[in-house]
Amino acid sequence: MQHGVGDPAWSAAILDPDAVLRFATLAEAVGFDHLAFTDHPAPSVRWIESGGEGAADPFVSLGFCAAVTRRIRLLTFVLVVAYRNPLIAAHQLATLDVLSGGRLTVGLGTGYLKSELFATGADPSERLADFDVGVDIMRDAWAGRTIEAEGRGVSARGVRVAPPVTQEPHPPLWIHGNSSFGLERAARYGQGWMGMFTTEALAATTRTVPIPDLDTLGRRIDELRVATEEAGRPADAVEVIAAGPFPQLDIRAGWQADAYAARISDLEVLGVDTILVTVCGDDPAASEDTIEAFARDFIA
Repeated sequence: MQHGVGDPAWSAAILDPDAVLRFATLAEAVGFDHLAFTDHPAPSVRWIESGGEGAADPFVSLGFCAAVTRRIRLLTFVLVVAYRNPLIAAHQLATLDVLSGGRLTVGLGTGYLKSELFATGADPSERLADFDVGVDIMRDAWAGRTIEAEGRGVSARGVRVAPPVTQEPHPPLWIHGNSSFGLERAARYGQGWMGMFTTEALAATTRTVPIPDLDTLGRRIDELRVATEEAGRPADAVEVIAAGPFPQLDIRAGWQADAYAARISDLEVLGVDTILVTVCGDDPAASEDTIEAFARDFIA
């Protein structure tokens, strides 16, 4: 079992460079395998004021963390394909892969905030189609192919993206999505499928299928294995990542260590390869104490 950590609410205090440096190097030192940043360039004020996550750009943040770490993998959790031109995204991601020494993992999603999709020039009704077109272009770019592509926001007439990626054939793609759309694409070409624990209410907000419990997650993993075989790949070719198996972690509130350990064990039995947790983002010291305590209880 591997462990990843991301912070859903990087406050101004957390974004202090010394605080981010301490958090990143501590996460690596105590044994976390992945460090994640989310992708919310222009969320609505209403969403922010209701507690929505995200303040730091993932490319810049992961580049900063790449420079101060040596082992931990750098994860976009998750990059919304429709928010940006796929050739620009391919170029940025390839550069990050090279400068991190091949430690990039690309978590990809379709997005769900209409206000943010509109703000970035995307059409919410086309977000699924944009995902497919964008991922195809990025994969072709990373393969070193000359790109000829026409579409909404893209008119590529014999272009090529550099630098070449470090990882072959490209950085691992972890497809985020509880729905059949995300699961099928993970099965077809992904290296990972990211299932997110969600209540009915949260699933409605994020426009996805709820995964409220372990039984539901288990069924989705079974569906993933079948779909992967149907795509002509070994059933276990796709890693399973469970996002949000616990509420946001905060050492000041504590947790029931035995219950959490049992849940991690249950996830491993289901076939989960990696769990992703989030921690409090209002105080740098509390965030650091939280990941240190979690690592002591469940990673060491």
